[in-house]
Amino acid sequence: MGKGGSILGIIGILLGAGGLGFGFIVWSTQNSMQANLAAQDIWSQYDGDSFTVNPAYTYLEIPNMSIAFDLTATASIHILFTCSEVIFPVPSDYSSISFFFKVDGIRLTAPRVDVGSIDGGSIVDYFSVVFQHFIPSFSPGAHNISVMVFSRVTTNYVRYCSLTIQSIAD
Repeated sequence: MGKGGSILGIIGILLGAGGLGFGFIVWSTQNSMQANLAAQDIWSQYDGDSFTVNPAYTYLEIPNMSIAFDLTATASIHILFTCSEVIFPVPSDYSSISFFFKVDGIRLTAPRVDVGSIDGGSIVDYFSVVFQHFIPSFSPGAHNISVMVFSRVTTNYVRYCSLTIQSIAD
């Protein structure tokens, strides 16, 4: 191998060693950040029953998807909601269900999840919904978090709903 090949070999070794070093730094930083998170409490609610979103064009709370809890100190809150959704498409229109979190009596406009179908390509559509939100530095005291839905069609429904709230020490 000539002089040019040796130089390319050395450059390759240096780049490889630099990549390994950078990868180690990123890996060790992520592990130390994750180690600082300490879950304080976890509250959970599950309901396997179906809930038809009727009447349409109305914000409705999903039954049994509300959790009341107390925080003794300021903490960050992670909210996770999952469900199965059944949509009955409307020809030449959009049929959907929108999901919102309601925190201490106030419906949050963001984040929100819109799930549905357009132009009625099938008779019925099934979706899995996963919706989460993180609230940093939530004040101590009594709180209530629930899930609300809004539908354009009276026949759409949700089922197999689960709501989990986790507090994380600040």
